[in-house]
Amino acid sequence: MKKLFFRFDFSPKIKKFLTTLHNTQERAILWITRQFLPFLFPRHCPLCDKLLPYGSFIHEECHRELPLIHSPVCMRCGKPVSSHTQEYCYDCRAFPKSFQRGLSLFLYNKKTRPIMSAFKYQNRRGLADFFCQELCRYRLSQLRDLGADAVIPVPIHKNKYKKRGYNQAALLSSRLALTLNLPHYPDMLIRSVDTLPQKQFNPQARLNNLKKAFCFNSHYDKLLSQSTPFSVLLVDDIYTSGATMEACTRILLEAGISEVYILSICIGIARD
Repeated sequence: MKKLFFRFDFSPKIKKFLTTLHNTQERAILWITRQFLPFLFPRHCPLCDKLLPYGSFIHEECHRELPLIHSPVCMRCGKPVSSHTQEYCYDCRAFPKSFQRGLSLFLYNKKTRPIMSAFKYQNRRGLADFFCQELCRYRLSQLRDLGADAVIPVPIHKNKYKKRGYNQAALLSSRLALTLNLPHYPDMLIRSVDTLPQKQFNPQARLNNLKKAFCFNSHYDKLLSQSTPFSVLLVDDIYTSGATMEACTRILLEAGISEVYILSICIGIARD
């Protein structure tokens, strides 16, 4: 269906109908997967590793320990700040960001690290459903208020994809697109360079490490050639320094995207 958007100049109503039809098919596949796979492969809690009841993703006791982010937060990236009078965190003041606004769900610390590791490295793909469920529970109105026109994930390099078998950000972004009834473009951004691990660099070095690591997929040029502004919700699993989101945002803005909003499951604490 994606190719049809570029081959024909559909009216907005027809585009919305095709998106809804595609999302309905995706919902049916997800429903079948959620109903039958747990019988064949019982789930274990990613935090305590105990067997889970049918339909659960995490034990209730472990769930309550997850550090949900509350106001006040940085008006740019969404990191918690110390006071409602503080508009921006230190990171956004020291290294101004190009995206419009950021939202996140949990604080990234010792309590959330195991569940994020399970989602990212241990093939716990079903956790995408849990995270989407929590985002709908706590962030749905905020996500809708952004008014994004499409949802896209931060891409991973093909070498990592071959090794891991999936892109955790794409799993999440596809489910969010269904929930928000928006188009999902998983290949709008391409990871062209397999860079060194980010954790060994300081914030500015992280951004330098990511220069030329991403590129815009030219197949979407026609989508952006229309006169109306086009904004996207950029999704990733973890936000720490913001270098990855910033590098992706700059590529998207250069390609003609009008506004970029970002969303992550977990976010690091501000240095102030």
